Amino acid sequence: MSSIHTEADVSATIIAVPSAAPAMSRPRIGRLVVVFAAFLFVVLLLQMASGAYRSEFGAYPDEPAHYVTSLMVREYVTGPQPIWPLKFAENYYAHYPKVAFGHWPPLFYVVQAGWMMLFSASRASVRLELAFTTALLAFSVFIEAKRWFGERAGVLAGLFVVCLPLVQASTDEEMAEMLLVLTCFWSAAYFARYLESERRKDALWFAVFFSLAVLTKGSGWLLALVPPVAALLAKRIRLLFRPAFGLAVALIAACCLPWQLMTMQLAERGWTGGSHPNWQYTSKALVKFVAIMVASLGAVQATLIAVGVLVAVLVPLVRCKRCEPWAAVMLALILSDWLFHSVVPAGVEDRKMIIAVPALALFLLAGGLALADRIPATGILLEYRRALVTAAVAVAFFAHTFAIPRITHFGYVEAARFITLNPALRQDTILASSESLGEGLFISEMAMRQPRPLAVIIRGTKALADVDWIGSHYRARFTTTQQLLQYIQQAHIGLVVTDDFPPIARFSHTKLLQEAMQQDSEHFHLVGTFSAPSSPGRVRVFEVR
Repeated sequence: MSSIHTEADVSATIIAVPSAAPAMSRPRIGRLVVVFAAFLFVVLLLQMASGAYRSEFGAYPDEPAHYVTSLMVREYVTGPQPIWPLKFAENYYAHYPKVAFGHWPPLFYVVQAGWMMLFSASRASVRLELAFTTALLAFSVFIEAKRWFGERAGVLAGLFVVCLPLVQASTDEEMAEMLLVLTCFWSAAYFARYLESERRKDALWFAVFFSLAVLTKGSGWLLALVPPVAALLAKRIRLLFRPAFGLAVALIAACCLPWQLMTMQLAERGWTGGSHPNWQYTSKALVKFVAIMVASLGAVQATLIAVGVLVAVLVPLVRCKRCEPWAAVMLALILSDWLFHSVVPAGVEDRKMIIAVPALALFLLAGGLALADRIPATGILLEYRRALVTAAVAVAFFAHTFAIPRITHFGYVEAARFITLNPALRQDTILASSESLGEGLFISEMAMRQPRPLAVIIRGTKALADVDWIGSHYRARFTTTQQLLQYIQQAHIGLVVTDDFPPIARFSHTKLLQEAMQQDSEHFHLVGTFSAPSSPGRVRVFEVR
């Protein structure tokens, strides 16, 4: 198959393969704005269909901590009086004990705090920021795909990214994943440009985005595997020894190592596969992550991606030729994502493979055109065979892969509104106890309505028990209802907020709290019960008299 296409071919291409031809000229700014706006429009539609704008931050357990920490950063920056940051954080945590600064790097919180200052800290504003980030990722994939496959193919690659259920789920979550994917992708893209141009500025931009990725989330360190793997595939190892790349490495070390060394022990507390890398975890994770990628993409898309890797990387290597830098780097990004998360025992989850999605979209384009160009055809079929392959892939995607995640509305929105609108309740000391996600949901909803804390919220898993970060170690602090009731009195607790959602973990202190309130029912008055149509249970608010 020829690697050079005519202008007519490129403009008619729906799915294309890499070309040795120069990148197309930049379209007008207005046209780029329209493309970005189209991606953002699709993302917003999918978010609204999922219920993201109506529901709490409850799709993943870490969401409330991310929201409260971002809000805390905004409140510190906009505060009326300067105060030592650590003291401010400790005071904020005393009111809203869901701050996680240090366990995760600071960039995501800085970005969100800046967005909150420009707009607001409302649910709609935060969801819109996540949508904007995802649209920016799709636009980035479009820009890079256009350089190699043509503009129409770039649009399709961007749409594939935003419509993939794995990406939709992360767009609906108050998490750092989309910012991480964006920074990782641009770091990889600039390293590909460095392999092409050998320019120092491309190496430095690689280092800048590498640093931004690591300062977004520790998973950004997987980018360290990209240069050696990509340079080996592209047969340009010598570029790793140039002063320009040495300068890039020095920049990364200066920006990232201090934070990593300071917070390494905190990060390890969230690892669910062991405190250190181990073969037992890795041997299982290697297989599971491959299964996750295939299931997330769909069988047809995964097959075409394999074809794309074959024609763009493996065939040139077998023929003792250099593969194109973009193909070498994007395959290196996929392999780095897979290997890094298989070695670091942070747990096997679908979202760990999301960093590979932009690279997978590019190989999908390569595989689609490779298949289309090998379909025997004459006459009109020759002209439209790429469009036919595109249509077939789209039908397979929407029939078997596409789905809109549904975000559960629990009822904590209504419970927090009820408390904050009631002057007699909104400054109370509140005990929140849940065996599900309730504690975090309640804290984040209260913080949204009272960014400057009035109430003091006490978490049951902190005050009534000793529980580690991942819940693997547990010890109840009280063994009798009398002890628990005495604590409630001494802590001046005015409200107790509980729920009866299906438990994530069984805690003896929640059962003891229920028994205590039943035994001393005259002092615990039910003032509100809240639920939603999609809620798996009820939220109940008790006033302590």
